[in-house]
Amino acid sequence: MGKRKTKSKTSDDRRKKLKQDADSQLDNGVFSESVHQGPDLDIDQEADWETAEQSYELKPRSAKHKDVVEGLPIKRSDGTVERTQREQTVPESDDEEQELQAPAQPEEKEESEDEFNDSSLSPRERLVKIKEEVAELAARLMEDPEENTACLTRLRKMSKSKNFVVSQLAIISLVPVFKSLAPGYKIRQLTDAEKREKVSKEVARLRQFEQSLIYNYKLFVDHLGDLGRITRSNSMNNKNITENQVKLGQLALKVCCEMASSALKFFNNRNELLTIIVKRLNKKPQDIEDHRVFTKCIRLLESLLAEDKEHGELSHDLTNILCKTITEKKYRVDESVLNIFLSLSVLDDYNPSEGGRRSAPKLKKKDRVHLSKKQRKSRKEMKEIEEELEKAKQTITAEEREKFQAKILQRLLKLYLEILKVGASSVDEKNDAGLLMAAVLEGLSKFGKMANFDLLGDFLEVLREIMTDIVSSNSLTNEDDADEIYEEGECGLFDSRQIRTILLCIMTSFQLTLNHLTVGKLPISIDLSRFVSTMYLILSDLALDCELEFSSKSLRLLDPLSNSENLEKPSVNVSTKSELLLNCLDSIFFRSRNGSVSRSVSFTKRLYLSILHTPEKTSLATLKFIGKLVNKYGESLKGLWNTEERISGEGSYQLGIEIQREVELERCNSSAATLWENVLLDKHYSPMVRDGARSLMKLSKVNDRKV
Repeated sequence: MGKRKTKSKTSDDRRKKLKQDADSQLDNGVFSESVHQGPDLDIDQEADWETAEQSYELKPRSAKHKDVVEGLPIKRSDGTVERTQREQTVPESDDEEQELQAPAQPEEKEESEDEFNDSSLSPRERLVKIKEEVAELAARLMEDPEENTACLTRLRKMSKSKNFVVSQLAIISLVPVFKSLAPGYKIRQLTDAEKREKVSKEVARLRQFEQSLIYNYKLFVDHLGDLGRITRSNSMNNKNITENQVKLGQLALKVCCEMASSALKFFNNRNELLTIIVKRLNKKPQDIEDHRVFTKCIRLLESLLAEDKEHGELSHDLTNILCKTITEKKYRVDESVLNIFLSLSVLDDYNPSEGGRRSAPKLKKKDRVHLSKKQRKSRKEMKEIEEELEKAKQTITAEEREKFQAKILQRLLKLYLEILKVGASSVDEKNDAGLLMAAVLEGLSKFGKMANFDLLGDFLEVLREIMTDIVSSNSLTNEDDADEIYEEGECGLFDSRQIRTILLCIMTSFQLTLNHLTVGKLPISIDLSRFVSTMYLILSDLALDCELEFSSKSLRLLDPLSNSENLEKPSVNVSTKSELLLNCLDSIFFRSRNGSVSRSVSFTKRLYLSILHTPEKTSLATLKFIGKLVNKYGESLKGLWNTEERISGEGSYQLGIEIQREVELERCNSSAATLWENVLLDKHYSPMVRDGARSLMKLSKVNDRKV
């Protein structure tokens, strides 16, 4: 036993020595042709090779591509085993997350413009180079916008270039780019939870494109707002503003109008885009190009309100912006800005009195369908799902549209009332709310019938105050004032603008009252006698108005003797003064309870006096109205055509002019009046007026025979 142990020990020592020698040779890089010493060395080398082979078999297989993962093998029908590999879905790295959040980071510094200011190029070559680059960037965006979002950023930065040509071309090219890329709905910002969640590559790519589009569009709209503040009038007092900046300001407004008239009016930053346009509408500019931009903005806003008839959301936003801007400017805006509201088409079918009647009737308990608890729960869940789908579709329901209509009307009437209160004491002053009186009254004549009963008293009080101020400013109670007026040779007490304002006040007051009378919501009786007497007062001055049958949109030559400063401003309401007169008379005698026998006699006499001076169409319309009065008050009016019944000791008819005092309805003594104007109308130049006067005379005789 001792000998065997000694032999094994010596053999182990020998192996170790040989192994150390081999290792030393490998370390020194020397490979000699050494002779193996003994068979035991071959046995050891075979054992080493076996262990190395086993360790190699245990190692996993390596793929050529790192993003490939080894799958389970597949055994074929012939017994062969096939190796399978699949691509690995790589999660988003931190770098990709930073790229997605890149649009929210502050803007980098603008790139240098040395490439556009190359001195070696001629101006024409430089222009061609700029056009080629802008066209290339726009073409790449149109071809694949999700891959070329950097081109959009580059193009937007070029719009802020100090080079006028580069900035102008970039701004013009961005308009069709945004019109083609932006959808017809708003893209909301991603929440923090949505940014942290893991999504696929396609979703991440789409989100990155949408966020980049929103970011660049917002900065572009802000840049247009900065340029739009520069006008020709501002540059006259500021030497730092150049001519190129003024041209860019005009271009910015044209671009805003183009974008607002497209599908971008439903995209993000709509209110900011509309605010740029509204803030440019102050006073009418004197410069020709600025005036064209001003008119373009007015027409655009009118078309937006006229087209938004089915929804009302756009009209609601635009009304809020306009009202806020007009109030901030202390009502010192042009009349045409306020007339934009007359294009509101969403209020055409609005009836506030039917608001509470549209609610569905409540079912009785016996008529209800019995549902189990599970069915009620499922129905509630389905209702929530339908509401989410409606929100996703961004559709406007009938209830939401009615809410928009109510808010628009409330905001508009509040603005009208504020302007009337501010301008009531300063009707004739310039640069004040008094210049907007005609526009406000025209708006009230259209939307006043929808006013709430709570505002009725305030409106009537303000309208009465406006009318009283105009009448008192032209009063003839003072004899010195009357002498001055007669010496100056004026045609009447009131000018054309004042007459129109009074007519609008009268018509608006009756429309406000009649609306509540028809609905049955007027619990009290309102005295409108002041409006009736004022209507009687202005009839003589109205007949002398040379523009009685002309509106602001009538094609005619201006009076060469008239003052250009006193010309009536153009208005959206194309109703002539003749039409307003007939509407007021119809409201007094046929649509309200203000008509009476004594008033009908007084107005008939005064209207016959007016027919002697009015044009042919107005005279015919007035005769037809008198015919309606005769049919209603025939027994009382027949004596006006008969002189025998007018011989009494009650005195004579007081016209009011011959004694140099104001015309008064209550003191005119109309019972002593006679229609001697029939003799003159029988020789009128118009055959139709002659026939109308003769027919009224025959009608009175027929009534007289019946009696």
